[in-house]
Amino acid sequence: MLFQLSSFSLLFIVVSLFAGAFSGSVQASTVVSVNEASVAVSDQSSSTQKKAARQALEQVVIKITGQRSATSNSAVRAMLSQPERYLRAYRFDVVNGQLSYVAEFDSQTVIKVIRDAGLPVWGQRRPDTLLWLATEDENGNRQIIDDGAKGPVSSRLRELAVERGVPVVFPLMDLDDSVNISVFDVWGRFARTLQTASVRYQPDYIVGARLYKVKMNAVPDIEEEQQTREQASAFRYDTYRPAFSNNGLQDLNTYLVDDLVEEARSPAFTRSEFEAMSQKHTQGDWALDWVVIKNNDIQFGTLYAENEDSLTALFFEEYSDYLGQHFSVSSGDEQTEVNNIFISVANVDSLEKYVHAREYMEQMSMVSHVSLVSQKGSVATFSLSLLSQTSDFFKLVSLDSKLKPVSDVSGNPLDGLNFYWNE
Repeated sequence: MLFQLSSFSLLFIVVSLFAGAFSGSVQASTVVSVNEASVAVSDQSSSTQKKAARQALEQVVIKITGQRSATSNSAVRAMLSQPERYLRAYRFDVVNGQLSYVAEFDSQTVIKVIRDAGLPVWGQRRPDTLLWLATEDENGNRQIIDDGAKGPVSSRLRELAVERGVPVVFPLMDLDDSVNISVFDVWGRFARTLQTASVRYQPDYIVGARLYKVKMNAVPDIEEEQQTREQASAFRYDTYRPAFSNNGLQDLNTYLVDDLVEEARSPAFTRSEFEAMSQKHTQGDWALDWVVIKNNDIQFGTLYAENEDSLTALFFEEYSDYLGQHFSVSSGDEQTEVNNIFISVANVDSLEKYVHAREYMEQMSMVSHVSLVSQKGSVATFSLSLLSQTSDFFKLVSLDSKLKPVSDVSGNPLDGLNFYWNE
């Protein structure tokens, strides 16, 4: 019998004890549809469909590779010239009066072209991002964009999230959120407060940002502590270069936002220094100061653009490229040998869990084949064929706690490829 539901091996008992050492809540990444895209159109003519099909395929390529630059590859350009060859189905949708062309492409064929071109592939499982975004209107009033927001900024971000296959949620800003965080905390990008307020959402990534129109001649009142803290932190963000900017990805910054802000709790700069700082904001009429938090890794910076919509799009595109670069997997040369590994997975004590665990691994971008080798009690041994290094497998597994490396009571991973299935 494949599954012995009433029998628990000694190994599983030991593994269960080790699994009890796992702390914290289970994070849940999201599985997205990477082979479907939607393009706004004005009519259903054949010429419009042909143009829309190419644009939709471009979206799919960017979504699968995680990089906008992928569309400049010669093999990809050749594929884009004949989108109908890769098209599985299409339809027209009307949402809020807007007609859209929705296309579904053959993902296996598209991914083969991408892999043969030596480009990376980002699987369907994507990290969840919680976005704390504070905006400021012309009168200086500030607000946090919440889950129910219907304005142009939130709408644009939601569109881009679907386009890039990067799951994003906004906070509810209900009573619990209001107790844990304020618009001032988000405006200041106070990392520890953002982390505390985000616990209930269990995101993989936390983004805190403020979006505002640059006031070229505005000089803050150094007598007001709140403005001093805000301006001082902005001054320091400008001094230490961001992890990504208008010029693309740069070296990651090691400074912690809270450490910098802590230094600004009392007036620290003269009026002339503030005036000098205000002259630095010449790269665009709008600015977006951001912080990205992943566990204890904190990065921050500033982006500029000529208008609010362009800046919103610029930030999200760069953030999506950043995630894609981190999680996409390149198979390298097409002659690269397949990396075959065997992993043991505990807590697979039912047929349902077996199916879920297998599907989970099959959805990973670097896994080309999964098969069950043996089953002893509730410990299953799987054979995996990887198109990349074993370290890439661990990197994707770290996205959530579904497949957790087994650790000892001290939290140190055990030797070997031993995992615990969390369901």
